[in-house]
Amino acid sequence: MLSIKLTIIYFSFSKTLEKCFYLLISFSLLAYGSSFILEKFKRVINIMPSKIRVLDEHTINKIAAGEVIESPASVVKELMENSLDAGATEICVEIKGGGRQLIRVTDNGAGMQQDDAVLCLERHATSKIKEVEDIQSIFSMGFRGEAIPSIASISKFTLLTAPQEGGEGTLVIVEGGKLMHCGPAARAPGTTIEVKSLFFNVPVRRKFQKSPAYEAQEIHKIITLLALGYPHVKFQLINNQSHEIQTGGSSGKAFSHQLKERIAALMGAEFVTSCCEVEITNGDYSLHGYVGAPHYSRQNRTGQYLFINKRAVFSPLISAVVRDAYGTSLPTNRHPIFVLHLNVPGETVDVNVHPQKKEVRLRQENILRELVLKGIQQAIHKGNVSSYQDHQPIHEDFSSPASTSTFIMPAVKPAFSLHPIQERNLAREYQPLPPMAKAPSREEPQPSFLAPLAQEKRSFPRVLATIPGYIILDAYSLEAWKQVSPDTLCLVDQKAAHARVIFENLLQARTGNAAVQSLLIPHHINLPPSEAAALSTNLDNFAQIGVHIHESGPHSFMIDAVPATFGNIDLSKWVVDLLDMMHSFPEGKMMDKEMEKRLSVAASHAAVHYRKRLQTEEAQSIVNQLFATSMPFFCPQGKSTLAFISAEEIFRNFKG
Repeated sequence: MLSIKLTIIYFSFSKTLEKCFYLLISFSLLAYGSSFILEKFKRVINIMPSKIRVLDEHTINKIAAGEVIESPASVVKELMENSLDAGATEICVEIKGGGRQLIRVTDNGAGMQQDDAVLCLERHATSKIKEVEDIQSIFSMGFRGEAIPSIASISKFTLLTAPQEGGEGTLVIVEGGKLMHCGPAARAPGTTIEVKSLFFNVPVRRKFQKSPAYEAQEIHKIITLLALGYPHVKFQLINNQSHEIQTGGSSGKAFSHQLKERIAALMGAEFVTSCCEVEITNGDYSLHGYVGAPHYSRQNRTGQYLFINKRAVFSPLISAVVRDAYGTSLPTNRHPIFVLHLNVPGETVDVNVHPQKKEVRLRQENILRELVLKGIQQAIHKGNVSSYQDHQPIHEDFSSPASTSTFIMPAVKPAFSLHPIQERNLAREYQPLPPMAKAPSREEPQPSFLAPLAQEKRSFPRVLATIPGYIILDAYSLEAWKQVSPDTLCLVDQKAAHARVIFENLLQARTGNAAVQSLLIPHHINLPPSEAAALSTNLDNFAQIGVHIHESGPHSFMIDAVPATFGNIDLSKWVVDLLDMMHSFPEGKMMDKEMEKRLSVAASHAAVHYRKRLQTEEAQSIVNQLFATSMPFFCPQGKSTLAFISAEEIFRNFKG
């Protein structure tokens, strides 16, 4: 009972104090003013200032620039997309220092009046949309109004523009987001935007930029991408006063013809002759473009260009469907090359899901999957496209560099025959090979890359016979290398074995210790502009592994020498594949471990074909070189080069 009375007294006293407190505040406000009293009470009750602030416009622009502008290539992409949205039919891009010193984009588009030229520097000021519903059916490249103010806030920015409808031009100069000048200027209708000293006021971003050569390659890719998306527009790239891309416009021709001409100009005439046209329509959905034959494929997706409503995007769904359309005609480790334009209703694609709009979200996936699958399968069927394996080189000479013998290659036998088995001359097809002379010992002269093991006295294993893909060894002659029962069947995977030989030769070529052979007739390569630019910056990397290449003209090269272990491989394809892997090292320098990984793949591509049946002398040459390597029992990628089948296993297969 006492506690209840004390509680009532406490609350009554608290209410009295609260009333006195409010009366004191009211009296003080009347006597001294609100600001004075607020400051005093802050000190008395220790009120902390607010931790949340509204950022100023300059800081906001810099943050937005970090999302939209990652590199000089991002600037070129945004400016060119604005030119395309303005209806330009001619676009010229000039760069210096990989775009960090200068980016100048000139077009003949709609241009702007002075009011619009100033307004475009404001964030989220755009002419592409008016209300939120417009985003649901957007067909322009840009619509957020972020690019121009973001670029202007991190560079020395100049805008010179004049409207197509006539009137004087406008010159706007901005430095680091601050307007320095705005006034009339003379210019033909269109727009020129000049960006100098990119990231001059963002030292952290500037520090993380790649080399000028790498940035120039990325800009090259952006222009190639947009040029394939808009084949009727004339594009030009001038890099350090050198014309690297120059395409013609073809506005009066059919789209398929425009696209084919553009593909030939940017991807090479060889691809055009090896591709199939895709054209299919289903209501509001249509697919147009070209896909490469299976033998004209890549080990990654660098040759895949997809445009949805003319917007270049990456879609895992479409890429997977295209790959499925090839079926078994393409190996699992290869990717098709294609240039595809997919037109869909605007409301079925959401382009506002990525800061750079590189990815889109698609609706009606079943319709798209069926359309793409059917269109590509029809194109491949009409083009009578052969499989990837049918175009692999099969006439390699794998003798050692010191050998002067000439071997005549047998014709490749089909994997199966429609004739009855009794009509096939099996004795002639698989007759035993004649006895071989004793394999050369280590004391005999050997190629330079065999030198590290020259002091060993072990003889090389002896080849007994060959079948397509495999070499049969004499188990007794292998005992010096591995404990094997004499009645064991020993098989060598010829492709894995040859890959090990080539791999170690490539590694030794980097130190100058491997044999390199000059080509009697230099091999000529023509590359698309983007790949030619990449190869020019990687010539030293190729020379390090014994592949000597020099430029012979615009976008063309000559291969003068290759490692001695190379056979008659498709050098053009091998160079392009290795170039794709080298691109992940932007500075042109490859770490040793990563370089080894890429050389292991390159060695596998250069090795003898797995379906080929070697002659005895060729097989013995591969075996000799294999057992001169540091790891003869494994290929560069860790797979076994030899397999052993015991007599018991063979017996079990024939046991009744």
